[in-house]
Amino acid sequence: MTDGAFSLSPPGSFRLSADPAFQDEVRGELERLLARVRNCAAAPSVAGVLLTGSFARGEGTIIPHPRTNSRWLSDVECLVVVKGGIVSRREIRRSMRQVELDTNSDSANAERGIKVELRAILTQGMTRLRPAIFTRELCEHAKLLWGDPAAIPVPRVAPSGDAIPKYDAFRLLNNRIIEQIAVRSEYADRVSDNTATAYSLAKFWIDLGTSLSVFLGCYQPAYRSRRKPVEEALGAHKEILGAEMSSRLISRFRNAMAQKLGQTGFAPGDLACEFSEAVEIARATWDWESGQLLGTNTAVGDWRGIFVRLSSIETAAQRLRDWARVFRRPSRLRQLGSRAMFAAARVGSLATLIYGTGCVIDFFWDEIGSDGGRGTDMVAGLCRALAVEAQDASERRRLLTRATLGAWERHLRFAAA
Repeated sequence: MTDGAFSLSPPGSFRLSADPAFQDEVRGELERLLARVRNCAAAPSVAGVLLTGSFARGEGTIIPHPRTNSRWLSDVECLVVVKGGIVSRREIRRSMRQVELDTNSDSANAERGIKVELRAILTQGMTRLRPAIFTRELCEHAKLLWGDPAAIPVPRVAPSGDAIPKYDAFRLLNNRIIEQIAVRSEYADRVSDNTATAYSLAKFWIDLGTSLSVFLGCYQPAYRSRRKPVEEALGAHKEILGAEMSSRLISRFRNAMAQKLGQTGFAPGDLACEFSEAVEIARATWDWESGQLLGTNTAVGDWRGIFVRLSSIETAAQRLRDWARVFRRPSRLRQLGSRAMFAAARVGSLATLIYGTGCVIDFFWDEIGSDGGRGTDMVAGLCRALAVEAQDASERRRLLTRATLGAWERHLRFAAA
């Protein structure tokens, strides 16, 4: 971006991959993706395609593979800016999903792990983007791969990370916890790939550190510039998590950054201990950040306290916006189901129900996956809310995780619509 505007940056005109050996491969895939967008039914409305995420920062993670030559671990994330009044929103959404499907289901792409995510946004929506981690990184690093720079407004975002609300950083942590239970469930069922799982854990450590960096006032929009300030801030504020836990987090964060940037590999092995450590540190971080938002140093006592705290943090405006998205289309009510709707009303909002459930599953993983003990009340309450029925304890945990992930994905789609 130059002089407050996105400049045209065709694929290959800037660094894409952390490992330069894969630069040409990424360039070729981006050109094929753009060809699909230019030829889709919604193309007349497309003002431009912005590359975001790791590849836009030149930090995309791709590693060598003996059979396919490459293994893509980072997703290709794009913001497709569209002009209103030309093609219907429904057609735009359908076209973007079709481009994703065509790209991701291609046999050669699937073998290499290529995954494309396209998010459509109206041109006027660009100016309405709120201060957030995503918006800051969009303004700082997004690359206009194709389109008209003059037709794409740049969000009004302060150049300093101080403008990012702490609530947004807390929401980042909650989103990663939801993703973490999905990865952990697959790992427990032995259906996941160890390399992909290790990468997911690395991303978790990085985003946990990123969330803390906003609270500590040292956030930086690129991974390479983020590592040192986060480590220094954690080292200077060991009272937040305790000296021993802070030291472990710094070590995990440093190693995860090295893996993400291709400086070290992903060693195969048992990841159960790292999952347990991630939960321990995530829970302590969640307690501290939520306490900071509420002005308290008290940790959450039991599982019900998680929902109470999330509901207390959520503002009336956020709650109203959450319900408005749900009721905007009757079909969304059918997707959620009556039990989830009643459960969401009891705790305040759908967002509180989803994020609270994700935290309970993550923080009390072993209790929920076993019969009896203190997990009994948790399981009964969560299964009732999400309409989950199963006799086997591990199956209940699997189904609860799946139901939470599905509700979370629908909630994100509601928010983006």
